Amino acid sequence: MKKNLFLIGASALLLSGCTGQENPEEAAVENLAEEKPADGEVRSMTADDKSETEQIPGEYKIHAQEIDHAKPASDPSEFEEVEHAKKHFAPEDYEIRVANDNPGNRVLLFMDGDKPSYKTVLIKNQGLLKIISDDKGLIEEMKV
Repeated sequence: MKKNLFLIGASALLLSGCTGQENPEEAAVENLAEEKPADGEVRSMTADDKSETEQIPGEYKIHAQEIDHAKPASDPSEFEEVEHAKKHFAPEDYEIRVANDNPGNRVLLFMDGDKPSYKTVLIKNQGLLKIISDDKGLIEEMKV
């Protein structure tokens, strides 16, 4: 009898402690949905918007493994992202290397010697282009 009362009391305490809690996974999904830009929207990053890129560490950086796997581009004029990059820097001043080119995306690195200065990420199926600076992070994100 004492065991049954003890089990009932312990169960009541556990259940009362679980009420009123928000599911953290649902809250994370709702927050992500609010931050997603609308289709066709062009975002330019300024000093005021910098906190947005700091929320996801490493997303807008040039990683060492990309540099190691990058191969020189044979004909840089075949890449549409080079034309868009001209708004922010002079691509002809850099050695262009292809870090990744598959049916889903293409990553180009703009090298200043052994150090990458800029990176472009083209997500082909979404028509989305990101231009990233090594020191400033995300410069522009646009539909192409």
